[in-house]
Amino acid sequence: MNPLGEITIHRKGYVRKDGTRVKASSFKVKDKGAKGRTPKSNRWAEFKTVTGWSKTQPSDTRHRKMLSSTNKKLSLHDRYVQAGRRLVQLANVTTDKPTEIKARADAHYFFRKAKEDWYGKGEK
Repeated sequence: MNPLGEITIHRKGYVRKDGTRVKASSFKVKDKGAKGRTPKSNRWAEFKTVTGWSKTQPSDTRHRKMLSSTNKKLSLHDRYVQAGRRLVQLANVTTDKPTEIKARADAHYFFRKAKEDWYGKGEK
């Protein structure tokens, strides 16, 4: 890696479909590190609460553990939203596909429950 955190890109010349010739060029870009890895300085997710949520658990257990890890002083609606946001954050940073799928599904469940709690079940 260069000391300045830059790498040089060499691009070959080519001809576009419309016949325009594009010259070869070189330019420097910021080095973004290894593919698939976020530098420690740019990591934004902070998981401060141990929730007990695991992708191997049944869905009702995952929902119960996630909801029980939220702040008990909040209203039920706000607890549903808090649990949903934590699961969206987990889904956004994980590289494991089954974890992402289950976390998004559980987040959707909590957001739907929050909406039902706020507006009612929609019964007529």
